[in-house]
Amino acid sequence: MSFMDKFKSGVKEAGNKAKIVVEVNRLKMQNSSKQGEIDKHLQEIGRMVYEAETSGGGTAGLNADLAVRWAPLVDRVNVLKEEIQANLLEIRLITNEKSCPKCGYKAAADTQFCAQCGSDF
Repeated sequence: MSFMDKFKSGVKEAGNKAKIVVEVNRLKMQNSSKQGEIDKHLQEIGRMVYEAETSGGGTAGLNADLAVRWAPLVDRVNVLKEEIQANLLEIRLITNEKSCPKCGYKAAADTQFCAQCGSDF
C-alpha cells in the first residue's frame, strides 16, 4: 500500500470517527433537552400537589380533577424517558459499547468481563 493510499485511508477513518462524534453529541443534546422537559413537567406536578395540600384538602384528598390534570404530564414524562433510553441505546450501538449489567461500567462490545467489577457480560 502506497503512502497516498494509507493517507486516504486515514483521512476516511478520521471522517467516519468525526461523524460518529457528531451523531453521539446530537443524541446527547436531545437527551439533555428531553431531561429538561421532564424536570419541567415534574415541577408542574409537584406544584399541583403543593397547591392541593395548602388549599386545605390535603394530599390524601386529591380529587379526580387534579389527577386528570396531571395525567397528561405523567404520560409525557414516561414517553420522554423511553426516548432517552432509546437514544442511549443508539449511542452504545454507534460507539460499539455495552454497559455492565451489574455496575454500569462502559466497555467495548467485544469485552467478556467488566474491568470495573469483574462480572461477565
